[in-house]
Amino acid sequence: MIRVRPSAFLMAAALVLLLPLDWLCAVLLASAVHEIGHLAAIYTFGGHADSVTIGLRGAEIHTVFVDERKELFCAAAGPAASFLLISLYRFSPKPAVCAAVQGMFNLIPVYPMDGGRMLRCFLQWLCPRQADRICRIVEGLTISAVFVLSLRLLIYRKDGVLPVLVCVTALTRLLFGKIPCKSG
Repeated sequence: MIRVRPSAFLMAAALVLLLPLDWLCAVLLASAVHEIGHLAAIYTFGGHADSVTIGLRGAEIHTVFVDERKELFCAAAGPAASFLLISLYRFSPKPAVCAAVQGMFNLIPVYPMDGGRMLRCFLQWLCPRQADRICRIVEGLTISAVFVLSLRLLIYRKDGVLPVLVCVTALTRLLFGKIPCKSG
């Protein structure tokens, strides 16, 4: 079942207003390839997607894994599909650029993004007792680094509103974010 949150319509409206049509199509194609990568891996391992929710943060595929290695592979399949799309740069550069940005962004080790899920799965497999603690530390350091970098861009380079938005997002996530690395 596919669920669409009202925030998805706000995101779609913003994208339609901010992006030219060719870039909007490139973003949608890159996003679709990314999610198809996840779904292909899930079905390859005999799993199934209970539902897909589309919202402000993008698409979330709801499925249950018992084995951390399978979940690790399925989490990595989205960025891998994005990076595969980069190979089409010569023929279609805009989707390739969007795929590169999306693939790199999703590898940031902050839960529930793909990088955070991959880190959690790897640590659950490697050292299950310390996995949650290590994930929290890595997530805190990552968000702090993003916050400091954004603040630095804002103060020294005066790059406008984007660093402010990144700062607010990072600070909000750091202070009020949900606890990362929860199993199950």
